[in-house]
Amino acid sequence: MNRVAETIKQARQKAKMTEKELAKKCGLSANYIIQIESGKKVINEKIAENILKKLGASSALTFQDEIKEDTPSENKRKKDNSKSNINELYSVEPNEQWSDALANIIKRFPVYDLVSDKIVKYKELPVLGKKVDGYQWDKIIFIQSSSNEMEQFRINKNDIVMVYKTKEIHNNRIYLIELDQKKMIRQLRKEANRKVALSRQVKNDHTVRGIDEIKVIGECIKVEFELVNK
Repeated sequence: MNRVAETIKQARQKAKMTEKELAKKCGLSANYIIQIESGKKVINEKIAENILKKLGASSALTFQDEIKEDTPSENKRKKDNSKSNINELYSVEPNEQWSDALANIIKRFPVYDLVSDKIVKYKELPVLGKKVDGYQWDKIIFIQSSSNEMEQFRINKNDIVMVYKTKEIHNNRIYLIELDQKKMIRQLRKEANRKVALSRQVKNDHTVRGIDEIKVIGECIKVEFELVNK
């Protein structure tokens, strides 16, 4: 309860009047008086002074901190402030919910050079239902091929390869792997005794290594190329 509400209630009780009697005397409803006294209804200075006057009580109150209703000057200040702040409407930083919503529409993916691991460019792709081309967006990476060594699989220098992060090996599919601390793209096939065959589909190129020697980063699922060579 604020100070104005307490003052009115005490004055009414001192005058031995009910809320209904006071309301009738002031031309107000009983419910309105009850809300005022409980602090649920905020009134302006003029109404408060009129109620206290009807109760024969002093109206010498400081209303600046108690009365919350807008005066004409306050309304003017609010309008002026809204004009001065109008440009801020166009420079508001997205909140967390907004960022999340945008993240579900467009995602900016870095493209890494196969050899150096440096970011060479970015790709902006639509994300629908948290997926890109049917794959979970946070399990996708993009690699730029650094040579023509996989040209038998139509992967040439500077082509962009979309990789889905997984450690599973399915025979005769193409994977991004790390071997002897070097990243490379190879076709893999599991063999007996925990061995894996690596291939580039080039004559006399057939390497077999232990499965524990190979770090599988992900499966290559899509390749993009430019029509103009740079």
